[in-house]
Amino acid sequence: MAVNQNKKSNSQNLTNEDKQRMSANYAAMGKKGGDTTKETYGSEFYKNIGKEGGNARKEQMAHSSSYTNKEKENK
Repeated sequence: MAVNQNKKSNSQNLTNEDKQRMSANYAAMGKKGGDTTKETYGSEFYKNIGKEGGNARKEQMAHSSSYTNKEKENK
C-alpha cells in the first residue's frame, strides 16, 4: 500500500502545467495506438467492437435489478 500512497502524493505535487503536459502526452499515445489499430485491422474493426460492447452492456443492464425496476416504473 505504501507504493500506491506515494504515487498519489507524487501526482498531487505536480503543477497544473505538468498535468496538462502529461494529459497531452497520454492523448497523443492513445491516438497513435488507435491509428495503428485502424491501419492494422481497418475501420470496420471499431464498428464491430462497438456493437459487441453495446450488446454486452445491454445484456448487463437487462440483468440489473435497478434497471429493470426503472423500466417497470416508466410503464
